[in-house]
Amino acid sequence: MKHEKMKIIKILDEILSFSFSNKANDIDINIKVKDQQTIITFKDNSKNLNHDKLEEIEEMLNIDKQPEIEEYYWELIGQNDYCDELSVVGLMIDKATINYQPNEGIEITLYRKNRI
Repeated sequence: MKHEKMKIIKILDEILSFSFSNKANDIDINIKVKDQQTIITFKDNSKNLNHDKLEEIEEMLNIDKQPEIEEYYWELIGQNDYCDELSVVGLMIDKATINYQPNEGIEITLYRKNRI
């Protein structure tokens, strides 16, 4: 589908904004684009994320995918200084897993079916 790579870039932009807003200074991103799916694994050294914040992040990223809303909103990601646009990212992905270790940081893996 049209704009698929740009949508991935916008997702990365928002994840990086999240990381920087949580004062991370060591960030690793791995992107695997396969025939039918893109997998983005993101690790950073964000510390002091409390249980409530982690639940909020997981809830925002694992909302039901809504392709019709994605088509309208994807271009708006990163257009302002509001760092909690993760809910829009949640609309654009199929699944997210989150692993947090207080002394190490957070690892987020995003799964997105490729639109052809």
